Amino acid sequence: MTNTLTPDKLTELTLEKLLEYEELNGEKTTLRKAFAMMLNQSERDQDSGYAAMVLETAQIILEEMGLGPESVKCVMLKNVADKGALSPEKIEADYGKTVVGLIEGIHKLERLDTKKYDTNKENFIGLLLTLSDDIRVLLIRLGMRLYDMRHLADYPVEKQDLITGETQALYIPIAHRLGLYQIKNELEDRVMRFIDPETYTLIEKKLSETKTDRDQYAAEFIQPIQHMLEENRFDCELKSRVKSIPSIRRKMLTQKVEFEKVYDVFAIRIILNHTVENDAADCWKIYSLVTDIYTPNPRRLRDWISFPKSTGYESLHTTVIGPGGRWVEVQIRTRRMDEIAEKGFAAHWKYKSGDHAQAKTDMYANIREMLERPSRTSLEKSISHEKKALYTDEIFIFTPKGDLKKLKSGYTVLDFAFEIHSEVGSACTGAIVNGKMVPLKHVLQNGDSIKILTSKSQKPNPGWLEIVKSPRNLARIKHALKMEVYKESDAGKEIIKNKVTQLGYEFIDTTINKLVAYFGCENILELYQRFGEGKADLSKIKKILSMPDPDVAPVLPKEETFPERISGVMAGKEDFVIIDPQIKSLHYEFAICCKPSPGNPIFAFVSIFKGIKIHKTTCPNARQMITHYPYRVLEARWKTPEI
Repeated sequence: MTNTLTPDKLTELTLEKLLEYEELNGEKTTLRKAFAMMLNQSERDQDSGYAAMVLETAQIILEEMGLGPESVKCVMLKNVADKGALSPEKIEADYGKTVVGLIEGIHKLERLDTKKYDTNKENFIGLLLTLSDDIRVLLIRLGMRLYDMRHLADYPVEKQDLITGETQALYIPIAHRLGLYQIKNELEDRVMRFIDPETYTLIEKKLSETKTDRDQYAAEFIQPIQHMLEENRFDCELKSRVKSIPSIRRKMLTQKVEFEKVYDVFAIRIILNHTVENDAADCWKIYSLVTDIYTPNPRRLRDWISFPKSTGYESLHTTVIGPGGRWVEVQIRTRRMDEIAEKGFAAHWKYKSGDHAQAKTDMYANIREMLERPSRTSLEKSISHEKKALYTDEIFIFTPKGDLKKLKSGYTVLDFAFEIHSEVGSACTGAIVNGKMVPLKHVLQNGDSIKILTSKSQKPNPGWLEIVKSPRNLARIKHALKMEVYKESDAGKEIIKNKVTQLGYEFIDTTINKLVAYFGCENILELYQRFGEGKADLSKIKKILSMPDPDVAPVLPKEETFPERISGVMAGKEDFVIIDPQIKSLHYEFAICCKPSPGNPIFAFVSIFKGIKIHKTTCPNARQMITHYPYRVLEARWKTPEI
């Protein structure tokens, strides 16, 4: 799309002004060459505003994202490469292999079909984070998106809708998770201004109307704190900060109040101007001074100094009662903490030293830690390898309808087909991946677009077990192969059932097992399959069932368990049970729980510590003892009186 910016924009930021950035020292010659090629291409395209866009985007990624010269070269040469005016080989020879990789990574992101981003937010975010091995690709794309939002009015209406929708669903969450707070806040502000201009304008107007009162109150609130800090020789900057309009809107919705009832529309920030090692202790000392002046709300204390957020954010927040009984939020931090809070990971390069990296908490923290290096040079050289190592077990694949599915790395076309449905997998013959025909064994890559090809005549075969990687899909194929072997078993079962019942026999396990043994089958399914295929003689069933077969083992009667034998006694059907013949002479006691007496049906129970106890079979504890401890139950009877 041709950009509609006017050539006048070039006067706002020239190439020479851009080259004044310290990060570009030593690269000015190659950058001038790259910029000249970009200008030539924009002239051929008759796009007079493109150079201004390139310069402004380069400034964003340098100043607001902390990237270096290779990223700037990527921005300058991307359009030249897009139009085929410069081959990857030529770019690599003149500008380096890394620049080629960055340009290719941007192309991947731009080619993504994001129409369904709203229903696949987390998967799309995961794809954007993992599609390229170099995280700078995503950061450059964020810088380009920030430029788009700053110049949203230059795009057609339908393009504006797509840009703001993607920004809200994908790029704002990514900026937040990467600790790019300033960029995240600006994107939020610009999105709200576009999608809800009425509310945005209303809050903006109210902020303007209350500015004088707010400034006066802030000055009155700050004065005693400033005096106390000076007395204690703390070099601090104090300023009031109005919350962003989207943040105020969220509070209005969450608290279900009007603008006037949002008590923390602004906050007071105290920034300590030093970077000594005891900065955390000094922040707490300042907290103590503030709370000596104003009463704090202990439930509103937030200690992100002792326990920083996963984004690297450090600050001490408290809410106190100011003059007139108004609640005021106070934020206390050092200059280092403030720059990190404003610029995210880019500020870490300025302050971070040594190898004191925080523990990884999630994949976003991994990215941040990787970026938090003391040297941009080391970042430019090693970032790709480390980024690649972060994601080894997840890929994201597009369906023909634009849905995004998450799979394991190494999965094949056949795996994907079975992930859709077992029937699709069983009928899969191949796929079209990124417009090219590929076989079942083709290994899918992150960001692939795939269309599964099927055929009614296709069936699973044992070779598929070597193709799929998912244990669940292996089980599905094994089941399908088994069902293929016994596909006629249902018909065979009906044939046998009809014949058996016709002959007057019950269609039960003993009957079927007799047939299984006679026909030499391994299992019942094989028996059914034989008859279903017509490979067994149906007329033999009558002969087999009507006479004993020597090949069929007799069914032995089930041995009666003691609980079963004693059940008759417990029901009062018998007067006694037979004593165990191995028991010669044992010490026993009558159980207190049921107090058996001569003539009562009884049994003996071997207790662990008190020997043998004699219980009535009607004892309340009898069923539990017999059911749970049958091996400790002995047969017992009253001695028959001698006549």
